[in-house]
Order: sequence, then C-alpha cells, then structure tokens
Amino acid sequence: MPNYETVFILKPTLSNEKVEEILEKVKGIITSGNGIVILSDSWGKRRLAYPVKKNKEGSYYLLQFSADGDVVGVLENFFRITDDVIKYITIKIKKSFKKKTEPKKKEKSDIAVVEKSEIV
Repeated sequence: MPNYETVFILKPTLSNEKVEEILEKVKGIITSGNGIVILSDSWGKRRLAYPVKKNKEGSYYLLQFSADGDVVGVLENFFRITDDVIKYITIKIKKSFKKKTEPKKKEKSDIAVVEKSEIV
C-alpha cells in the first residue's frame, strides 16, 4: 500500500472533545479502508499566514498512514464537508516511514582548517 501524509487545520475554538471526535473519525476512515495509521501528531495552535474562513489561527494536525488511493478520496471528502476543518492537504510519500537505526557517518572534509596567526 502507498504511504500518505495529511496535514489538516481545525478551528481554534473547538473543545478537546470535539477535536478528539474528529481525529477518531479520520482514523476510522483510514482503518475502515484497510489502512494503517502510522503517526498522529498535534502541532498545536498557530497563527495562519492569512485569514481563512474568518479565522486568524488554527490547530494543526499531522497524520501519516498507509492505505489505498480510494481512502484518500473518502478522507478528503470528509474534510471538505466538515465545517470545523479550515484547510487540508494530502501528499503521497515515495519512501517508507521506517526510522533509520544507524546514524549517518561524518565524511572527512577535503578542506584544510587554517589557523589564524597573529599579525604583528
């Protein structure tokens, strides 16, 4: 299954219960289409670059998931008809979401370090 990443913005005036309800509906849409939610992250309230639907702030959320393309259409349709969602974007990720276990090795630089000498 392809991997996707969705960022959506909710109205900042929503209660915690309403936010949790929307998040559960979104996760339910993904899992009902045989998808897997890999990461669900809240970025908190942030100021928008420009007013959107008369809102100057929004609560940002990130979802990373694996699912078929049909699920993305259903998910975006849900975002479109829900009044509490200000903006959303979904992109397809080509690489997997697996974390690397080995840190990158530092490469030696070909540039020699020149020390400052005192000028008399």
